[in-house]
This record gives sequence, structure tokens and C-alpha cells, in this order.
Amino acid sequence: MGETLKNLAPATVDDSVGALLSRAVSDAEQVARAEIDLRKAKLFAKVDEAKAGVVLVAAAAVIGLLAAIALVVGALMILTPLVGPVWATVIVVGVLLVVAGLLGMLGIQHFKRMSGATEVSA
Repeated sequence: MGETLKNLAPATVDDSVGALLSRAVSDAEQVARAEIDLRKAKLFAKVDEAKAGVVLVAAAAVIGLLAAIALVVGALMILTPLVGPVWATVIVVGVLLVVAGLLGMLGIQHFKRMSGATEVSA
């Protein structure tokens, strides 16, 4: 440690306490700005990843919806020769409405459970 102190250059006129303090504050500001810039860059990289993920999920949802439409059309085509076009439509729409109703009821139960609401039995 003694050698380290011997290697230090003697203080010059520019190295007054005020100048050193000013330089330290300036360096701290630069470090803070660099840290903020780094955080911004990381955030924007995550936002770009999220955008790509949203686009892919939306594309998957559209393709899934198209597959569901194809399934409904296929069910209509299969049932039409068996029961006629009107009854085939009634059967397919009825099944879809029952499924939609059940899913809706399950969703409402989850929201009630999440909000802490309980059913009062009379």
C-alpha cells in the first residue's frame, strides 16, 4: 500500500477539491445517463420481442378460427345428406350454442372466484 501512495502524482492547481468534486459529479451523471440508455435499450428489445409474439399469437388465432370454420362446414356437409340442410344447420348451430354457453358459464365462474364473490344459497 505504501508503494501505491508513492506512485500518486502530486496534486496540481487544477486538482482542487472543488474541481475534483465537479468532475466526480460529472462522471456520476455520465454513468447515470449510460445506465438509463442501457435500460431503455433493454426495454425496447423486450417490446420488439413482445410485438413479434403478439403478431404470431394473432396469426395462430386467425388460423385456428379458419380451422374451426372448416370443421363447422364439414359437419354441415356430413349431416346434410343424413337429415337435410335445414336440420343439419339446426344441429350444428345448436351444438355450437351449447358449447358457447358452457364456456361462457365457466368463464363467469372463474371471474366470480377471482373477485371473491360467492353464491348465496337460499
